[in-house]
Amino acid sequence: MRWSWLFLSLLLGFTGCAHPGVPTLPASHGHLMFAMEAFQSKKGLPASGMWDVAIGGEEAPRPPLELEPAQAPLVFEEAVRTLRGTPGEDAALSAFRDIVAACDAGLAEACGFASKAFTRPEPVSPAALTYPEALLRQGAFAFMVFQCRIGADGQVRDCKVVEGARLPGVEQSLAAIQAARYRPVTLSGHPVSVDYTFNVRFVPQGITLNRHQELDWARLRVRQNPESRSAWLNLALELAKHAPEDPLYLQAVTRTHFLSPRSGWAASEAAWQLVQSGQYAPALGAVRPFVRRSHNPYVLETAAAARFGLKQCTAALAEQQKAVELLPAEWPAQERERFQRKLQDYQSACAPPKAVSAATDPR
Repeated sequence: MRWSWLFLSLLLGFTGCAHPGVPTLPASHGHLMFAMEAFQSKKGLPASGMWDVAIGGEEAPRPPLELEPAQAPLVFEEAVRTLRGTPGEDAALSAFRDIVAACDAGLAEACGFASKAFTRPEPVSPAALTYPEALLRQGAFAFMVFQCRIGADGQVRDCKVVEGARLPGVEQSLAAIQAARYRPVTLSGHPVSVDYTFNVRFVPQGITLNRHQELDWARLRVRQNPESRSAWLNLALELAKHAPEDPLYLQAVTRTHFLSPRSGWAASEAAWQLVQSGQYAPALGAVRPFVRRSHNPYVLETAAAARFGLKQCTAALAEQQKAVELLPAEWPAQERERFQRKLQDYQSACAPPKAVSAATDPR
């Protein structure tokens, strides 16, 4: 028997198999957005804030700081000065939040700094996971999810079982995860604590689930674990790829967004669904926190559509133009043409009416 284990990290948020590379059409908006993020990550682009990020040690995260554009440069400058010094963990976290707030207020320099300042955790001594004997004898497929924290010292602690609490070997797997060591997350080189979700998937040798089995497994996970954000995200991504027409897709996206409000993919796809039903204001509210930090054309396309629906022509044109520019040359030609047509539609609709000259009196 063999086993494999996959993790849901703070930025990548992938469950199941990742899908790097150029997607084939037709494909849903949600799947194309996911595929774009994987493609850009593979190309080495900076993190864009698409996935659920939870840093610091707060049980209840503080509300995000909201800045006016005029305030952003000074706040950014002070935060950078802090990070270039020798701040403690709390001070580093506070400074980073201020930089993100300056980015959200429209300061491009802050967005670039935030992307480069943040480094993901890297395993130094990975979890020594082994296939539980009871599952091995049964030849069983199993999934376990553990919500933990990786401390500023790289130790894994404060774990709780989110899925698979009654499975054989769960305590053994949990102990292996807690014994792992990581290079911690850093903000401009300063180590900080971070929430981290481990998805452990045990697969019997020679067994590969087909598309329908993956979907059935995803549905079973949410039925058994209705409060698991990992299970709902997995279901939403599987449906986005294989069955976006399924009525459960909208529910899965909405539920994922509710359970993971900091997940850029869930927020952006929820916003896209709202745009399709003409709910432009709530759509813009959902996607706006992720637009400034995102390099993903599908996030920008969503924001542009919401703004156009709200008759914010200048902003809609700017977002769609940026989306067009960010589409890679390798991307399907049909998609690049669709983005360009939408830009032209906005340009035509937003053009000022032509002046009508007064008729000359023939008398």
